[in-house]
Amino acid sequence: MNRDAASLAGRMDVLVERCRSRGMSVTPQRMAIYRALLEAEDHPSPDTLYRRIHRKMPSLSLATVYKTLDALCALGLVQEASVGSETKRYDANLERHHHLVCTECGGIMDFYDRALDAVAPPRRLSGFVAQGISIQVVGRCAECARTRS
Repeated sequence: MNRDAASLAGRMDVLVERCRSRGMSVTPQRMAIYRALLEAEDHPSPDTLYRRIHRKMPSLSLATVYKTLDALCALGLVQEASVGSETKRYDANLERHHHLVCTECGGIMDFYDRALDAVAPPRRLSGFVAQGISIQVVGRCAECARTRS
């Protein structure tokens, strides 16, 4: 994902527009949480985001992080990175991509593959209406594989 200054500023402008169009306040907390997600490559959990932002914004509460993540998802700016763990992780990368999930350290990395993008949802889903397919490749990241060999 392109994380240059112009792209970041443009994405922040989208946050402001979407909040205002839905009658939501544009708060410093919302701005800080969204910015942290845009800058993150590790698909952080709410607790991780809280620790990163709280240093610069001591008035931030963990409850505000959770509520803001719910709001950002509802605004279509962030998605939950479903990786089969009890801890929710979040992704501001809305480009078509998949995930590499490390079973050792819990790391999640974006993975791009056109062949995987071409996989179509199955036709028979017992009334379930698929919106898309996201593939997870589960295993050990390079660092964990190196230390466990």
